[in-house]
Amino acid sequence: MKTTFQRILETRLWVKHIDDERNLGNSIIVTLDEDYCFANEQGCGVRGYDKVADVEKDTRFANIINRKNFSKKPLHNT
Repeated sequence: MKTTFQRILETRLWVKHIDDERNLGNSIIVTLDEDYCFANEQGCGVRGYDKVADVEKDTRFANIINRKNFSKKPLHNT
């Protein structure tokens, strides 16, 4: 059976690397592909977590922005 991290890496192509350093007293480090960032922290492509469930939740497509398709320009003038 595959681990949650293996499933995330295989199915969420925007996730480049997951480094579980909890055994060293650190956290789980998630690195996104350079074209992506976290939606709630735009510009940030690396984040640390304490729980596997949080990694699974925060790396879902709805919580990720593709930097190439993201524009700060408004879609129309108001």
